[in-house]
Amino acid sequence: MVGVSKAELVTLLEIISDCVHCTTVERFFEIATAAGDMLQSGNIVFLSSKFDFSSTPATIHEINVSYPAQWVDMYRAANYVKVDPILTPGLTGLLYWDDIYKEHPPDREFYSQATAFGLSNGFSHILADKHAFSLMSVADKGLRNSTRSRVIINNLAPHLHQLAARLHHQNVYQKKTPLTPREREVLLWVMEGKTNWEISVILGVGQESIKGHVAHILRKLEASNRAHAVAIALQNDLLSPCGMSGRIS
Repeated sequence: MVGVSKAELVTLLEIISDCVHCTTVERFFEIATAAGDMLQSGNIVFLSSKFDFSSTPATIHEINVSYPAQWVDMYRAANYVKVDPILTPGLTGLLYWDDIYKEHPPDREFYSQATAFGLSNGFSHILADKHAFSLMSVADKGLRNSTRSRVIINNLAPHLHQLAARLHHQNVYQKKTPLTPREREVLLWVMEGKTNWEISVILGVGQESIKGHVAHILRKLEASNRAHAVAIALQNDLLSPCGMSGRIS
């Protein structure tokens, strides 16, 4: 995996495995803290909404792992959710704050207060669909837009999102429409990082067929992307018919 060392890759896989097996909020905080340590950032927070976050009013759930409590209270009291550029409707995926601020200049007071708490720059990872919104932010004034940081967050965030949702009983996939054997097989190869073309070669079928399977998997699991689908499947024991449940190797 480009951008991380073999030792860091092992740590990544251990954190993902911990997400799969986590059953308590206390353990969730330990796992999120380990992710922050890997990113050399002391500030992590999660926000989620059962419905579209841009709607009014939105029912917001917050898990503050290590953000300054005073900033969180101020953010809530001043209703900064209305002026935070990271929450601009339509923004999803991995967002580097400096890049977003160039396109959507932040409110002066909001930015000044954030800077005072050392939260002037960082990353946010957003998953959103018609049912729910979930955000993970990692902030530190020294956090750089490096390949290493992006690889770590892109690989960990979907699993942390899903774990937070599972522990708080929202946007959790219920086993009403289990994956077919072929869909499980395709998703296992997706978990290995294979592209649609590579999977088509491995399984001896057309690339369009694999593309269709992946699209169907995303719809079934209500996943925002491939990594999110893997996280949902692992944490809801949907790969066990193939003998892979709970195992990261």
